[in-house]
Amino acid sequence: MDCPKCGTANADGVQFCTNCHATLIFKCPKCEHKEAHGGRCDVCGEDFAFFWARHFAEKNAEEARIEKDKAEAEANAVRTALTVPFSGPAGWAFFLITQALNRIATWYRSR
Repeated sequence: MDCPKCGTANADGVQFCTNCHATLIFKCPKCEHKEAHGGRCDVCGEDFAFFWARHFAEKNAEEARIEKDKAEAEANAVRTALTVPFSGPAGWAFFLITQALNRIATWYRSR
């Protein structure tokens, strides 16, 4: 396959030009159809730029949600630690058990 950018002959099936690194084969991110041009898929009609913009927006939203959840958990831990001394011995037992369960749950999720 000849590169449309620099004209270098490349082996069939090569995704990028071996000389100028231009994209030779575009793969649809939705249906995985391979074609010689980008922009819009010939099979499913997916717009490549819109697909990736949507994908990265969803990833950023997910990361923001995770950060918010972490901040809320930290604030709750601080709030609990500040109020435990005023709740008596039962409050301390509840606090220690809750902390142990949270650590076990975190450990279990990380596996």
